[in-house]
Amino acid sequence: MYDHALLREILDAQLETVCRFRADGTILFVNRAYAATLGQEPQELTGRNLWDFVTGEDQSHVRVMLKSLTPAQPELTIENRFEAASGTRWMLWRNHALEFDETGAWSVAQSTGIDITERKQLEEQLELLVNELNHRVKNTLMVVQAMAHQTFRSSGPGDPRVGTFNARLAALAGAHDALSRTNWAGARLGDIVGQGLLICGADDMRVEIGGPEVIMPASATVSLVMVLHELATNAMKYGALSGLHGGVTVRWEADEQGLVTIDWIESGGPEVIPPSRKGFGSRLLTEAVPRQLGGRVELDHDRAGLRCRMVVPQDQPNDGTMQ
Repeated sequence: MYDHALLREILDAQLETVCRFRADGTILFVNRAYAATLGQEPQELTGRNLWDFVTGEDQSHVRVMLKSLTPAQPELTIENRFEAASGTRWMLWRNHALEFDETGAWSVAQSTGIDITERKQLEEQLELLVNELNHRVKNTLMVVQAMAHQTFRSSGPGDPRVGTFNARLAALAGAHDALSRTNWAGARLGDIVGQGLLICGADDMRVEIGGPEVIMPASATVSLVMVLHELATNAMKYGALSGLHGGVTVRWEADEQGLVTIDWIESGGPEVIPPSRKGFGSRLLTEAVPRQLGGRVELDHDRAGLRCRMVVPQDQPNDGTMQ
């Protein structure tokens, strides 16, 4: 036999809100924490309908979610707004279906909730800050581009430095676009490679990329995009993509130690001649990966095609900003 008084005492001692209800929303039981959020006593809520306290705009979503409870999957978590005595609050509910009818539809369920209003407010503030950051970054890049046009204006319209600079600027903007899509929480390596090779053209059949789903941190995204952009630029000027018959393969993999290996392989292009001096791209490749990403680079000027292997950790040792 259960000691109902003891069970009630245990539930009333919980800081989380607890509500047991029927499928039509009729409340069977609430603990003291649930009642307190509504400024009432627990017994006053028995027989009421929980939909009276779910914010109207959220009701459709919550109803659809609750309908998905089945004997095979009797639990789910829902975030929704709740009309408390102190005003609208955000709650996170852990819902558990307890009884089912002969058709498999749930008839009685119980929800345990915690107030996450402060967390939601912080998320909204973060979203505003990220949007402002994205706006400022785009404005800054536009200013830099305008400054470049002014700086190179006297060189004439045929100066290749203008196109090179604008292409690098476009790659930098692409890296920031990739980050903005995830609120700067990192980026898929596939997207990073795609942004780095954007200069090649999206439909270039000479370029083959592939690898598993890997998420790289925000601190690595800009550097990797810029490094890949320089490799692509070099391939188009002097390497495998300078003709019709060459090609580039970019493959990556991740190991259990959290290291990501990216292989750049060129083939079918003109014979590779090692450069006599280091340009911007070479310096970026050999300095950015070790210094900014905490990784290593293996560069092989194979006569049949340039090969580059980058090994970088997914957990970055520093902020990874471009130097």
